[in-house]
Amino acid sequence: MEQTERHRHETNATRCADALEQALSSVPFYRGWRSRDPGPSRPVDERLRALPVLSKRDLRTGVPFGFIHESRSGREGFMSGEIELVATSGTASDRVSVTWNQPWWDRSESEAARLHPVLGRVFGGSHREAVLTSPVCAGNVCHVGRVAMEQRVVNGLLFLNQANDPTTWDASEVRRMVDELDRFRPEVIEADPAYLAILARECTLAGLPVHQPACIVLTYEFPSLMHVRQIRRAFPDVPLVSSYGSTETGHVFTRCDAGLFHQNGATCHVEIQPVRAARGDGRVGRILVTTLDNPWFALLRFDVGDLARLHVGPPCACGRDGGLVVEAIEGRVGDLTFDTEGRAVTVKRLDDALAAAEGIVGYRVEQSGAGRYAVRFVAEPGTAAAAADALPGLMRTVYGGGAEVSVRAVSALAPEPSGKFRLAHTRFEWDPEALFS
Repeated sequence: MEQTERHRHETNATRCADALEQALSSVPFYRGWRSRDPGPSRPVDERLRALPVLSKRDLRTGVPFGFIHESRSGREGFMSGEIELVATSGTASDRVSVTWNQPWWDRSESEAARLHPVLGRVFGGSHREAVLTSPVCAGNVCHVGRVAMEQRVVNGLLFLNQANDPTTWDASEVRRMVDELDRFRPEVIEADPAYLAILARECTLAGLPVHQPACIVLTYEFPSLMHVRQIRRAFPDVPLVSSYGSTETGHVFTRCDAGLFHQNGATCHVEIQPVRAARGDGRVGRILVTTLDNPWFALLRFDVGDLARLHVGPPCACGRDGGLVVEAIEGRVGDLTFDTEGRAVTVKRLDDALAAAEGIVGYRVEQSGAGRYAVRFVAEPGTAAAAADALPGLMRTVYGGGAEVSVRAVSALAPEPSGKFRLAHTRFEWDPEALFS
């Protein structure tokens, strides 16, 4: 391991302890948490576990001033433009506003890029980047409707998409985006995998060559294996890098060239709170993030709302052994479904199974009750009948032999109002807090 990385690893716990001390002593929201802290004589992980989990509901209560260090004036920060309020995407219940400091975000992104060699080289200097996601994205620079390309270029970023629903893109819209990529020639395409998969599929079907960047960063939501297959057809030799983070917490994990996700220890500390053994795989848990060195938005144990699978094997082949390593991001907590025995099924486990149905390019699973599941899917021309035959058996490998499964082919699956594509959900309420140890 490089000396610089060893140093970052050794100092992460110390910096996390400093962030904890500062938050408990000088961040207004945490005044009520101080009595729960066992004190600086205890290891920082033990101190963190003694505290509550910070929720998006808490952010709605505390923003804009509750998470700013008392040494800073929030009003002056907003007036000077050093910080601003930025709304996150997500469902209505998940959407929040955060206190955004661009320099901290840029540092988080730069540090996370170091964890992949191709990304590190590209981010080592100035570069052009095209962004393909929902217009309901983080920040205030996305556009809906017809806006000239020049008006969608901000600080070296070209925002490609101008439609709320990418399944409505027609041939002229696909051609516009392809032409803009060819004109702009970005080194990086940062994309929601579902959106890029749709663009890639349309380009492949139409025989349209598309600009090949130095790398593609998949982010914003869970990258289905079906998305990746479609992207690969249009970008066969371009490195695909998975980046995980959130508007609230910055860049948290980067998938290295050996296939594991490494924590960005420079700007955050991560805990994985496991699913209870009786309800699922104990190596899977929800991601709790503590931010480091962000005086304008200090978060302790923030529940991002997603799940990860801990790596317990040998050290990663990439040579990095500092910080937390996870094998996979498993999808959103809110998108969990349950097998016939009541055990949690993550989106990744479901996706791994359904990817075996040849010809499927998209799907959505809805669980209506104990052991009852409905699958809607989109298939390549001529493959729908075979996919419909295969899906019930594949579903039962995940949910149990007694699962009642219905399947239906559809022409398209629209995104949620948030702009994100939901792959699975339940029609009944359940208590997420009861799942975790």
